[in-house]
This record gives sequence, C-alpha cells and structure tokens, in this order.
Amino acid sequence: MKNMTETKSSPETDSGRQSSPVVLFANGKSGSNRAKKYLKLHSDSLNLKTNLGKVELTIADLQNPEDREKGIQEIKSLLETFQKFKVVVAGGDGSLIWVIEELLKHQLDISLIEFGILPFGTGNDLAAMLGWGRKPPKKLIGKNLSHLVKYAESWLQAEAKPLDIWQISIEVEETGHFEKITAENGHYKREHFKFESDSDLKVYSRLMTNYFSVGLDARIGVGFDKRRTTSKIFNRMIYCWEGFKKIFCLPNTRVPEITSTFYEDSSCIFNNSSTDKRLPEKTSVFLALNSRTYAGGDNFIWDAASPGEGENTWQEQSPRDGKLEFVIFKGEFDLGLEQIIAGRAQKLLQSQGPFTLNFNELPENRRVYMQIDGEYFYAVKPKRIVINLSEISEKVQVLVKD
Repeated sequence: MKNMTETKSSPETDSGRQSSPVVLFANGKSGSNRAKKYLKLHSDSLNLKTNLGKVELTIADLQNPEDREKGIQEIKSLLETFQKFKVVVAGGDGSLIWVIEELLKHQLDISLIEFGILPFGTGNDLAAMLGWGRKPPKKLIGKNLSHLVKYAESWLQAEAKPLDIWQISIEVEETGHFEKITAENGHYKREHFKFESDSDLKVYSRLMTNYFSVGLDARIGVGFDKRRTTSKIFNRMIYCWEGFKKIFCLPNTRVPEITSTFYEDSSCIFNNSSTDKRLPEKTSVFLALNSRTYAGGDNFIWDAASPGEGENTWQEQSPRDGKLEFVIFKGEFDLGLEQIIAGRAQKLLQSQGPFTLNFNELPENRRVYMQIDGEYFYAVKPKRIVINLSEISEKVQVLVKD
C-alpha cells in the first residue's frame, strides 16, 4: 500500500496530461474468488501508462479490515487534492454498497468520487446494467500488466452518471428476529442479526441498488447459500435444484398469506383483507426493481411484464429516475419460467415512494424469506418494511461503459 503521508500533487505524464488516481477495492470472496489475483499486486501503488494518460493505481483488500482502512485513508488524502477521481470495486454488486457505506461512516464526501464496478460476483446485475458485463475477462492482469492497463483505460473513457440508491428498513415485532445462512468449507450455520450488545436486531436497514423481494425466490436463495460454490456453472445447478425442491417438494407460503397492506405514500396499492384490492391468491413473489434484470438473468423483467389491471401509462424503466418498479409473480412456476420465457411477471406499481409493506400477525415458527441485492435472509414475526429513495442518491455517480 502506498505511503499515506506522501505529499499529494497533480503529476503530469510525458505528454502533459494529468495523472489520474484510482483506488481499487478487491473483494476476494465474491463469486468465483478471482478478484484475489489483484491482491497479489497491492503492496505498492502501480503507475499504469494508458493511451489516455497515466493512471496511479492503489489496490486494497476489501475483506481485510486493516487494509480496507488504508484504502479509505488513501481516498481521504485524495479528496484533499483532486476535484474528481475514481474508486473501482472488483466484487459483486453488494461490494459497491459496502464501499460506499464505509466511506459514509468516515464522513467522506462521496460526491467527488466516480464509482466503478467490475463483475466478480454471482449475478452481477448492476455491473451488466452499467455496461461492464456479467463476468470478468479470462485474463485479469496480463504480461507487463497489459490487461490491467486496458481496464484502466476503460475507466478513464467511461461516463459518470447518477444511480438511484434506495433505503430498505425492515422492522420485526419485539419477539421477532432476523437470521441468515453463512457457509464456509462445505459447512453452514444460521446466524441472528445482532446489535453490538449481542441482543437481537429489531430493525434491519440497508442500502439497495438492484432489487428487493419477499417470497419464494428468497427462500430458494437461502437454500442456495448453504451450498454456494466458487463455480458459476455449479451455482446455477444448485440454484435450479433448490428451486425444484422448494416448488415441488415443500409447502410454500404465498405472499397474500403473510402480508396485509402495501402503501405508496398514503395511497393503498393492495389490501389483502379486502376483495377488490387483494393480491392474486397464488402470488409467490413480491419484487421491487431498480435494475432491469434480476438474479443474473438476461430478461428485462419490467419491460416484458404484463401490464396488470387499470394502468396503461407505464414508463420505461431507468435506474436514475427516482422511481422504483414493483412486480409480482402470480404462481410458483412463473418465477422459474421467467428465466426461459420473459413476461411471467405482472406490473404492480411504478412510483417515487415512500413505500410501506405491512405484515399480518404471524406465529413465531413462521419464517418470512427476503432478499436485498442477492443477500438472502429471513425474518421471524416481521412487522413492516419501509422503502425510501436515499438522500445519498444525489451524490452517487457511477461509471457507465458504452
């Protein structure tokens, strides 16, 4: 890692162009774990010569607390000198939010940073939407850093655009809690979400870039997390197997059985106690979309979804319009078929929010499965979910590749 006490300047390249600093956070545990290759280079800063000028690259290990802190301190130092610079994350879509949240904890001005993401995760829906593809290239570094230089050049060429960031806050009853699956070396365990005081968390809040859901897809995802591997092919096979088990072999709780009402501001979108605003009886998934694709699929869910009833003014989806799109899947088979035949979802709402989803009073042995950006978990005795456009959306700029 670069000496943090080094005096900052704006060095010029041989051609007179300004050197561009880039901080790269690599998450070696994302997806196939291939981002670890970048960590072999991270002992010193790298000076990369591209056709667009010099890139001064600093690499930090996102999983290592000490090294992550050094990367954050490097960013703090750069903020004192540069009006704009780039921070790139090599990891899954959730790794980008992780970095943003860490910078906010340090009270750093993220409006001066242009964030890039490289697709090293499992689904990589955000990376694909921003033009960086669904998987990293086979050659990451290359002889004499040739492939890394090409990547650096693409960061310089990319256009910075806004990205909507949504705040998801989930509240459980006093006797409720949250659990997730953690797996390592073929073994898994269930973990409660805890406060630092070791008591169960009652409100879980997270930022979201891609999607949020309640229902069958998240239940499949929890099972998938137990057996997740570093192979994308094997992961798809595991996901299909988990889907088969959950659909055909186990009883499923449908969304109308666990939810009571859904509001956009003060307007009621559905009320499962009524007859005219009730969700279809077999609704298996309630899904909020900021990205065009879902769970690593290629279909544009919102574009292909059926229009629903009483609404003919749906607009084109955008990740930077301050609006969130909601769809439902009306049966267990529709979710799986969506990956093969687009158009199985039904449009429910497109709006700016805020949104509130309320739950029925449920027994303590009833798990309600959820996911935020591919992080699967479940809640026992959930009370409500509130979704708002985060105020940091006004500050976040992401690199978009044509």
